[in-house]
Amino acid sequence: MPRIVHDEKVKISKEQFNRNEWIKKHLSNASIEFIRSLPKENIIELFDKKIYMAHYPMDSKMNFKKHIKIANLQDNEEMFKDIEADIYLYGHTHVETYNENFNKYYINPGALGCPGRTDEAPYGILEINRKVIAYKQLKVKYNVKKVIDDINKLSFPGYKHVLKNFYGLD
Repeated sequence: MPRIVHDEKVKISKEQFNRNEWIKKHLSNASIEFIRSLPKENIIELFDKKIYMAHYPMDSKMNFKKHIKIANLQDNEEMFKDIEADIYLYGHTHVETYNENFNKYYINPGALGCPGRTDEAPYGILEINRKVIAYKQLKVKYNVKKVIDDINKLSFPGYKHVLKNFYGLD
């Protein structure tokens, strides 16, 4: 797990580090190996469209680029200027973002499972065929109270921080 994130060289807190270590300790070896095998980024081609996918764009040294919570079109163009694609799918900020310019699409569907003070989590459906590229932002209701109760029962390191930042609880 990285101890420094983003190009601003923000150090993760001791609490975040302990939470990451707790999570790692509770994963099976098979799960850890599976996660390690996943690519940091991927480009696929579908109907002559290049689709770039990453948790968040990275620089040539595989460090996260500048963290932009709510990206506008100009921000997205800067974030992905070194990557040639037609569609850019990313996340990390938990904020739903959709920007389009000259047949370039920048999509962050938001964080499924980090709903803030609602009982809905955002996600999206991307439709691609030979004629159309269409994106639809959606939300799904789920039992947030049960998730919060489960987090409280687990009491993992930094769980109160998670409840505050991801669920809007004090």
